[in-house]
Amino acid sequence: MQELTKTAVLDAFFNKRAALERFLIARFRDATAAEDILQEMYLKLSRTTFDTPVDNINAFLYRVANNLALDFRKTAVRQQDRDTLWGETTTHHMGGEPIDETVDVETKLDAQKKLKQVIDSMNDLPPQCRRVFVAHKFEELSYKEVAEKLNISRSTVEKHMSKALKYLADKLQDET
Repeated sequence: MQELTKTAVLDAFFNKRAALERFLIARFRDATAAEDILQEMYLKLSRTTFDTPVDNINAFLYRVANNLALDFRKTAVRQQDRDTLWGETTTHHMGGEPIDETVDVETKLDAQKKLKQVIDSMNDLPPQCRRVFVAHKFEELSYKEVAEKLNISRSTVEKHMSKALKYLADKLQDET
């Protein structure tokens, strides 16, 4: 009895496979996901032991496909949440920009060299200009906050930032 039911279900699965695929594509709008679900469905059906006969095999197949589709979607959402959380916990920010720490050694060494060049060049800036640059870029203060902190006008902050950025860009261009 058990083998007859299993054979009937698998035969029905192969006969309805194209219709099941269309059903899954309509739910996911993704043919690859539908194919993955159908493969999982076949494996599940081939491993299942049927203790009782299945009354409506077509309804049973669509129910299994739907349940696997829901599981697939839940798994995809969980994976996305894990990836997002992983990205948030492993990515550091500097100056409001994310820093990807999963870089190859050559890129990392090059970045360290450039950072050293920026720091060395920064030390050549006039003291007030350097203070403005550090407050804005490294302490992440707005121009207004920098002006208040250093007791200078916002336009003075803008002039110092412009001067610092131009100087650093020229200096780094020369060293490249």
